[in-house]
Amino acid sequence: MEEENDSQRLFSPFAIGAVVGGRYRIAGILGRGGMGVVYAADDLKLASKLRAIKVILPLPAGAGSYAEEASMMMKMNHPQLPLIMDYFAPEEHGFEALVMEYIDGRTVAELFGSIHAGLTFRQIIHIGLQLCAALIHLHGHSPPIIHRDLKPTNVMIDHKWQVKLIDFGISRHFKEGQQRDTAQLGTVGFAAPEQEGAGQSDERTDIYGLGALLFYMASGGAIYQQAVASRGERAALAQLQPDIPTAFIAVIQRLLQPDPKLRYHTMLEVQEVLKPYAPNQMVSSEENNEAPYNENSRTRGMNICLLSLAPGAGSTFLAHTLAVLLGQQGTAVSAAEYEHARPEWHAWLSGQKRAKNSRWKETRALDQRYVNYMQDKSFVSWFTLRSEGYPTPALDEQRFNKMLHHAGSLINLIDLSGKWNEPDALAQMRQARFIFAVGDPAVAKWQAAELRQLVTLKRELHPNGGKIYFIANKDMAFRGRNEWLSLFPEGPHAIVPKLPDETLLTLQWNGVWAADDLRLRKRLSQALMPIFKLIYNEINTE
Repeated sequence: MEEENDSQRLFSPFAIGAVVGGRYRIAGILGRGGMGVVYAADDLKLASKLRAIKVILPLPAGAGSYAEEASMMMKMNHPQLPLIMDYFAPEEHGFEALVMEYIDGRTVAELFGSIHAGLTFRQIIHIGLQLCAALIHLHGHSPPIIHRDLKPTNVMIDHKWQVKLIDFGISRHFKEGQQRDTAQLGTVGFAAPEQEGAGQSDERTDIYGLGALLFYMASGGAIYQQAVASRGERAALAQLQPDIPTAFIAVIQRLLQPDPKLRYHTMLEVQEVLKPYAPNQMVSSEENNEAPYNENSRTRGMNICLLSLAPGAGSTFLAHTLAVLLGQQGTAVSAAEYEHARPEWHAWLSGQKRAKNSRWKETRALDQRYVNYMQDKSFVSWFTLRSEGYPTPALDEQRFNKMLHHAGSLINLIDLSGKWNEPDALAQMRQARFIFAVGDPAVAKWQAAELRQLVTLKRELHPNGGKIYFIANKDMAFRGRNEWLSLFPEGPHAIVPKLPDETLLTLQWNGVWAADDLRLRKRLSQALMPIFKLIYNEINTE
């Protein structure tokens, strides 16, 4: 069974910026797995079009190579299978590499990490039918190609809800007359019993894997345990969500039979069993290669921009505070500083990493200008500009947006600070659902022309659903308070009190967020409640 060791986790054969095969420039790491690492790369021969490069861990001496599988995959042409366009043999770099299309989407595992409501039964059937189509194509080869590793991380869904079955690292041809597989491979919870040495894997192995995957999606992310099922199927299937029809439970039970003879015999048979559960428009849209869900679905993430009306107004502080408070409520958030900002967030995050009992993971982001930080058991993914800067020749202008989309969070918070009237920042604001403009009592720094610009932008955004709200920050009792609040182009939607500077500095030097302090969290949560209501109302109506 699959198990990742330290050498696999550290396997990073290419540096960011390296050019592979004279054509593909490494842009970042998309992910790691038991078989190797996957990079994002710019195709220098095709206007820096983004590709994915899977570099496979070196095989033991005498174990052969993946050349045959690479050749097999490059000949495939199916909408539910990734397009493989290049292959590098181990003689070229010391390890093998596959170049394939970059899929702008997320895996089923990532969906369950960011959509806490899970998937509906309709969505599950939509995914299942597309997987059936891919597997029917594979099994239709002579001899049949068995995937053998159906699991949540190997199924990707793009923003149009088109499914791609990825990672053929342990796929194999069925060998007539062979009694058992030569190696026991697969993933615990998704591998069929015959993959553990009980017989040779065939089409029915993938039928079991599809059943385990459907169970995972239908149970809100639970892994099917054959041992539990053997003691009583009722206990094993009790985890299924309420919208799963009773008749469909029998389908899952047959898919997951430990004896291959008792499962469905072919994937075509499975497809015919699933079709009646799909609404008519879903089946027809799949046949026409159209999406049953629009691009504004929750899987794309809602962009929220924060800006400061003047230097020091506090958009960065409020971006951090909103991210932490939303994360504490279990909402998946990606928080990023603006791509053309002066790098500052790395200093904040460095303090957090130094804090006592703090467990942080630091990884390279898809956009090579950024570092991604995430704390253990946290729902917030932080994207900070590299403090040393990064050269950006021929940079894909959409790389920042692709980085946030790849993170797969429900909400993307972008701190524009005082750079908001730059062309790229205005482009971000035009794509945002909400813009929060932050102003403090230092009105001498405000610019009347910029306030008029925001009012014009507010009218421009309205037809597309974008909205601008104002936040009064650092509120306190002083003689001109009412006049200050009246100077906002419209009444502030939230008023945040000024917090003691000495307290904030002490927390910052101790590597603690203001929202982590119990007393401050209560005050900040109360002050920002109107903002939370806006965000959650929007999420719940999408």
